[in-house]
Amino acid sequence: MIKAPKPAPERLSRHLSRPPRPEGGARLRGPGARRPLAAYLIVALTLYPSLAFAASVLLGGAGGAAEAWRQLVAALKAPSTLASLRFSLLQAAASTILALIVGFPGAYFVARYRFKARRFFLSLAAVPFCLPPMLVILSFILYYGKNGWFSAALSTLGLARGSSGFLYSFGGLVFIHAFYNFPIVIQNIGSVWSRMPASREEAARTLGAGPLTAFLRAGLPYLLPAVLQAASLIFLFCFFSFTIVLVFGGMSGSTLEVGIYRALRFTQDPPKALALALLQTITAMGAVWAFSHFDGRATQSKGFGAARQAKKPGPGAGFFIFLYTVAVFIFFLGPLASLVIEAFTVRSSMAGAAGFGFDNFKRLLLGTGSSPLGSPLLGALFQSLLLSGTAAVTASIIGLTVAAARPRPWISALPLALSPALISAGWSSLFRLSPELLILLGQTVIAWPFVARSLEAAMSSLDRGKNEAARTLGANPWQALLRVDIPAMAPSVASAAAFAFSLTMGDANIPLIIGGSRETLPLLLYRLTSSYRFSEACAVGIVLAAFTSIAFFLKEGRDEVS
Repeated sequence: MIKAPKPAPERLSRHLSRPPRPEGGARLRGPGARRPLAAYLIVALTLYPSLAFAASVLLGGAGGAAEAWRQLVAALKAPSTLASLRFSLLQAAASTILALIVGFPGAYFVARYRFKARRFFLSLAAVPFCLPPMLVILSFILYYGKNGWFSAALSTLGLARGSSGFLYSFGGLVFIHAFYNFPIVIQNIGSVWSRMPASREEAARTLGAGPLTAFLRAGLPYLLPAVLQAASLIFLFCFFSFTIVLVFGGMSGSTLEVGIYRALRFTQDPPKALALALLQTITAMGAVWAFSHFDGRATQSKGFGAARQAKKPGPGAGFFIFLYTVAVFIFFLGPLASLVIEAFTVRSSMAGAAGFGFDNFKRLLLGTGSSPLGSPLLGALFQSLLLSGTAAVTASIIGLTVAAARPRPWISALPLALSPALISAGWSSLFRLSPELLILLGQTVIAWPFVARSLEAAMSSLDRGKNEAARTLGANPWQALLRVDIPAMAPSVASAAAFAFSLTMGDANIPLIIGGSRETLPLLLYRLTSSYRFSEACAVGIVLAAFTSIAFFLKEGRDEVS
């Protein structure tokens, strides 16, 4: 059966949603339904290097295996380890709750009403995926920092007392995480809410229930799986947050991921890194299971009757939509606007007069750095394009292979529960590889699960008749896949590759953890920000955002055509 193309609000969620089942409950299988092949690829890329790192720590220590085990147990019992676990769980849970609170009204508006800003709200879902965390850090410093625009506005109103250090507190960290991830709530919940059958609540209303009671008893049970699915995904993103916590969390606490980074790069304490990674993986596995479980439930239709048609908002609803739009512009888009303005702001000194110009870009282009192209910006851009382009191609090949084998959803989501730092350290313990190759392997691991889940959904919508016709003419399963299925889903493959490129182009976590002599754009951005060269950092950020956004919206354009 050929499924109808998904509506526009669901384009992004195809990267994260479980493939639909055809009628009758039978799953469409790939070539031979080779789940062992997919499982082997996943184990080889994620579990194998992680287990190799664990083995090198437990069996290759200077004091022998017994001493290594003693150090691991001591690291697990250390107060700092438990403090990191507690802080990781607390900040991720608080960030998830705040993101749901901020995003839920937007999900309601896009599901129930037709208004001019509706497409804008849906397009915000691209931000957490195509805007690198380093740009978020820089934009929030410029906007909410002590001398930022928002702080200046509060000072003018006499409301800025005690707010200068807000960003570097627990509340500031939660605030940044929530406003970075709330568009996921709008997109994921809004897309399900827009398809929710109106007859459920109408039946409750005819029995005497009020609007709120009808929603709580008839609508919310339908919507709850989507809410929990979005919550588990946001929790995972916040739980594994690295650069944002590295910059803003130092005063209030450290997460497990930051602790792994410090144990590997600074204190040279592999047992400590392994202990933190063990706790992190066990906790994240629960979130991955919840994501896979509720993801499947969210895509199943449990209703009866037609969905409620979106209508034009009345005066009351229009007023609240206006207030919500203004709040999004002030609190969410304000930092991004300040980043663009700062990139073209030229100062003669730190406290000098400001003017408009391109001097920040010129200094980066004409610098005498150690890059192969003689320019810090061009050298970092070249390195980013080389690594991210290769990682995107590799992730697409692996993702396509896994999608064709159709493993169970939790198997393809397994890499989301493992620390990229741990996987990269595992590859390093297995082979003496260059930093660039380790970065490439790590970025491939973080990108291919999204590619696989996207292509699983694309394969489920194919007309299987052509594949079966090729099989009857003598083609084996993989020949039918290569000659029939892949050409038919070429736009989806290109779309997934563009998404992988966007995801890896903005990654600063793995390059920071691995190190190396060659800078990528995120590393250059991090170095300039750490040196308080904010204007030049914003110029680098503009270039980085341009490449990640262009790739992402190219993907969206192909999705629109296909």
